[in-house]
Amino acid sequence: MMYSQQEYDMVRRQTMQIEAEKRALLRWTLIVMTILFACSLVLSALMYQRYSVADGKIEAANTRATNAENKLSEVSADLAQKNAILEKNSASQAQQNEIIQTTVPKMISRTASETELAQLAHAIYNQPGHVISLPSIPPNEVLRSYRHRVDGKPYKYTIVPGLIDNKWVIYSVLVKNQDDK
Repeated sequence: MMYSQQEYDMVRRQTMQIEAEKRALLRWTLIVMTILFACSLVLSALMYQRYSVADGKIEAANTRATNAENKLSEVSADLAQKNAILEKNSASQAQQNEIIQTTVPKMISRTASETELAQLAHAIYNQPGHVISLPSIPPNEVLRSYRHRVDGKPYKYTIVPGLIDNKWVIYSVLVKNQDDK
């Protein structure tokens, strides 16, 4: 069998058309793959940027946490120290209040000893305003200076009376301590 030139031309055109379609398909595939590759590069860059920013944030958070823990330990130590001071002061305040409550009736009845009056003068001085109220007028014999030692340090107090809003009070004034020469 013999083929004519037209049939050869037709087969050649069909082959060229098929090849052109293959090239077009490959071109479109290449374009799509290039676009996908570019998108993957951009996406990878964004992910790396987020990763590095997150790593920086983690380091900053760890630094802040370490600083907060250090500050917490400092503040806890300060708080423990302040609580110890408060407990010491409250114990001292309770002792002074006890001295005031037991010695004031003795002072009013004029049966308090010299030592008790010196302790009373010291306890009154440590009260807010260096003053306490009395149920009645203080006796004249107790209104003078007293010497008292605290932790081996000598102090001299003077008890002074006062009448405020028709209520008798006594003040304790520190006249001299060991630092005064």
